[in-house]
Amino acid sequence: MQKRDGGSESLPRSHRQNLRLAGGGHSNALSLLHSLHPYRGRSSRRTPVINSIPPVRACEDGAVSVFLHPFTGLIPASEFARRVVGPPALTLSVDQRDAARLDPLSFRYSVGRGVGTSHSKGVAWLSECQDRGALRPAGPAILVYRQSDANGSATGIVADVSLRAYDDGLIKRHEKTVGKTRRKMEKYIRSTRIYGNPVALAHEPHYAVDATIAAHVERAPDAGFSTTDGVEHQLWIVGGSEAIEVCASFDTGLYITDGHHRLAAASAVAAEEGRSDAYFPAGLFATSQLRLRSFARCVDDPGLDAGSIIDRLQSEHRMKEVKKSKARPRRRHEFGVKIRGHHFRLRLGGQLPDAEMLDVDLLQERILGPVFGITDPSTDKRLRFVADIPERSEPVPDADAWLLPFPIEVDDVMAVADSGRVMPPKSTWFAPKMPSGLAIRTVDEVTLA
Repeated sequence: MQKRDGGSESLPRSHRQNLRLAGGGHSNALSLLHSLHPYRGRSSRRTPVINSIPPVRACEDGAVSVFLHPFTGLIPASEFARRVVGPPALTLSVDQRDAARLDPLSFRYSVGRGVGTSHSKGVAWLSECQDRGALRPAGPAILVYRQSDANGSATGIVADVSLRAYDDGLIKRHEKTVGKTRRKMEKYIRSTRIYGNPVALAHEPHYAVDATIAAHVERAPDAGFSTTDGVEHQLWIVGGSEAIEVCASFDTGLYITDGHHRLAAASAVAAEEGRSDAYFPAGLFATSQLRLRSFARCVDDPGLDAGSIIDRLQSEHRMKEVKKSKARPRRRHEFGVKIRGHHFRLRLGGQLPDAEMLDVDLLQERILGPVFGITDPSTDKRLRFVADIPERSEPVPDADAWLLPFPIEVDDVMAVADSGRVMPPKSTWFAPKMPSGLAIRTVDEVTLA
């Protein structure tokens, strides 16, 4: 990640009227989560009490941002964080993933590993981590958060984002979701009642955020650690009125960069349970902090007629066979292609489309659909999506066919979201991504109106 300085380029925004909800004093009893599950009728399952973390979902002065609220939950203690926090699985080697599976403190492999995780197991994991000092309470606060690797760093904030704002279209999406994946995540949320995989959101340059980041990164971080993928993480806890003011200052749209399925699933579960003011933990980064990669389309089809497909692609497009290392797009309208061990670079033939058509749409419209017969990338079982990570020892995965589009520009993604359009699933691979286990909270927190 290339290090970028956001503050000097940002201009103060005009004065805005913040949304305020009436609120009074809060009793000490609200410093604990409800112990009874409020949405399950006769269910005997209980929501864990997280020591002394205040679960209140309204600011102490009554102010609530339509978008954000200070985060209240658990963060890893520095000395245990390498074990608790899980980098994106796609960045890890097989050996690294196998090692994490054996660690009882790993969030991903103890609690976040899939729909089979039970509520009781989630409660037990939270209790064990707190007893061992592996998790510590944080909040109400925003967290200034920095990720650094060999390519540089990116800095943003962590807060709770409103699912109501997502439902109202104020948190903008740019990709379709895959129904099967979304349903699995819904089942996971219903089962565990834990949020521990923060989504990532983008925002335009923002004076209040820039000023807060600049003020706090000058001091020693409240938590600092590295994860198994070599990335360094730093957290600065910012509470009180400063956290409230930063959250309340957001009154324009946010953009999803990672977490379309998580937000869609959390929204669906909140709606079915009648939770009208639910929140989800999120990392927020200015657009200047982002970088983009692509997701390759991998086709697994034993009956694929490689010769016929190669002939057709060569007849309709400019496709040249190249060495494996050269099978990568270098510009727009160019694609990396592998078909049964043969590697190519393909340049779209025929009349070039208008500038608004993105390469992921063109790949679907002119190649995947007509040539491979994949008309719905959301449901076709032959298709899977693999993040493009060139530094991998084997960047081109095994598949009967592999097609890699050129990365989209950040401005293109924002334009799609602003227009209300959506791209095919897994059209973008944004960095930075939020690791699992960095900011953890339970679903069933008290909401004050």
